[in-house]
Amino acid sequence: MFRYRTLVRSISFYAQGNQVNIDHLYRYNTGRFLVNEEYELAKRYSPFDIDALCRIVASLPSVNSPVCQVVKKEGGYNKALLMTAENGRMVIAKVPCRNIVPRQYGTASEVAVLRFVKYHSPTPVSEVLAWSANGDNPTRTEYIILDPSPGLQLSEVWDDLEEPQKSILVRKFAELESNLAAVAFPGYGSLYFRNALPAALQESKHRIIDVDETYCLGPMYHGSWPGGFAADPEHYAQFSGPWKSLTALAHDFVNQGIFQIEHYKSSYAGRGPHFGTPEEHIGTLHKAKEVMPLLTELPALERHGGPVLCHPDFHPGNIFVCRQDPTRVDGIVDWQYANILPRFMNVRWPLFLTMGCDAEDGVGQEDAMCEAQRRHEEAMRIKCYEAALVKSHMEPYLDLPEPDVAVRKLFTLCTDTYRDGILPVRDCLVKLFQYWKQLGLSKECPYHFSAAEIAQHEGQWTEYQDWLTLRESTHELLKSNDGGWIPPGVDFEEAKNRHQMLYEHFIRTKTKDMPEKEARKLWFFRERG
Repeated sequence: MFRYRTLVRSISFYAQGNQVNIDHLYRYNTGRFLVNEEYELAKRYSPFDIDALCRIVASLPSVNSPVCQVVKKEGGYNKALLMTAENGRMVIAKVPCRNIVPRQYGTASEVAVLRFVKYHSPTPVSEVLAWSANGDNPTRTEYIILDPSPGLQLSEVWDDLEEPQKSILVRKFAELESNLAAVAFPGYGSLYFRNALPAALQESKHRIIDVDETYCLGPMYHGSWPGGFAADPEHYAQFSGPWKSLTALAHDFVNQGIFQIEHYKSSYAGRGPHFGTPEEHIGTLHKAKEVMPLLTELPALERHGGPVLCHPDFHPGNIFVCRQDPTRVDGIVDWQYANILPRFMNVRWPLFLTMGCDAEDGVGQEDAMCEAQRRHEEAMRIKCYEAALVKSHMEPYLDLPEPDVAVRKLFTLCTDTYRDGILPVRDCLVKLFQYWKQLGLSKECPYHFSAAEIAQHEGQWTEYQDWLTLRESTHELLKSNDGGWIPPGVDFEEAKNRHQMLYEHFIRTKTKDMPEKEARKLWFFRERG
């Protein structure tokens, strides 16, 4: 066994193809922000002891060699460090941004999910080599050390695949998803090891539901938990689960939304029209709380309401395929925030089903042909995916009639009125009221909307949809997202200038009908303060 010496200066550090210093590893460098940049960068600044982390990696039995190179690969929530030892062995060290990922809970649950998926399903995931969910260790941070995923990211090879190859990949992916969803759980929540619970759960064993001798379900913490990312998770522990029934889950999801409005008001995302006063939010959510227990009796929810574990973000960058045979899935990465939820909430279309040729701006004949081809290929892939789910005895819950869409959205949106306003939840409530007799429930709808209220809502809903369309177009023009993030490779100064022009045009247009102060609230990016 070698003796590892503390010689960080002998290690080469790289990011985005360039050699960098140690402090660069701790800072966020993958993109810029149009608004609140100082705040967003500070939130993602996560210093730790890189020397201690290198010693831990070097001492692993499967490595047993000093680290000589570290390459930072960064996401919005974590630093992923590709670490190479002198003997050529490579590992991934995943370090969460401490002001974003819930302390202890995020790491403890992610590791439990990775181990569970690896040994209870055919879904290929990386082996966890070492981890700590407590930042009070020599590295001064939580971390997960993993084997790198083999193969290539699907995003690298998708455009080069023939359509029959894509269909094969879609079917295999559906089989993996079905096998994972077939695993039974005794309730809803986040997965943890029974012998490695976060400190607060060790003292409150009544807050867990045993799965087996190794695993249990515990509180579910996620990206929109009340107070934002840096809040104390125990502040809303009474609404975080786990839950043994869909009725209990629905009750607490609504209470999460109410808790957010009562204690933290709203997020800093751009507010749409008719956002609603705090009183309107709470009144709307109380209507949801009344109706959701009744909806759990629906046959569709009885069929599709069982607890399932699904990956939270199936986009092509998280899927690795075999280099020699790109129709074979060799790895699925990024299981952070993977929770056990009702199937009708957890199952969604994988993003790669709708990936196709990208037409350039314009309306030429070639553009129209490409769009028609894209739509045809997308439709065939979706049919292939649905057929594969049925073959795997997993009835799809994706193409839904309007009442079922309203039910699903109500369950998924009621936690987020602080961010999205009251209109999305109210639209679900209006549709359920209108379709109540078709639902076939034994009890009457517990709330009422008059014809005048419905007409007013529909007018506001149309205005809100127009605002969403304009927001999406603005994001496309700026290459941004809801937080004003601009990806690397985009000229940030040009994006800032374009943003200012769009903002000024928006304000000029809106101030024809409202005061400038109200118009500014409708813009898609909000400065803090």
